[in-house]
Amino acid sequence: MKFREPFTLIGNTPSPYTRKLVALLRYRRISYKVIWGDLDKNLGLLGVEPPKVKLLPTCIVDREDGNLTPICDTTPIIRQLEKQYKTRKVIPNNSVVAF
Repeated sequence: MKFREPFTLIGNTPSPYTRKLVALLRYRRISYKVIWGDLDKNLGLLGVEPPKVKLLPTCIVDREDGNLTPICDTTPIIRQLEKQYKTRKVIPNNSVVAF
């Protein structure tokens, strides 16, 4: 799984998890694009199958087979960002203090 540039995020303004991810992307200085609004409609416009569990935010990633896939849980998204982008990390190296 690899995030594309700009990082594509479908979210909703009042969602605290959308705000969390946008804050992280700003802090890490990762270019991103937020698509606000209805999840199903926006995934349809992008030609991406909706996830089994529809949660916000939903991020669009490139799979190894070249297809796009949505992922929804912010913790795995943040962990993948830590692997892909090496600057301005947010998860400490010490496993005792890391979440």
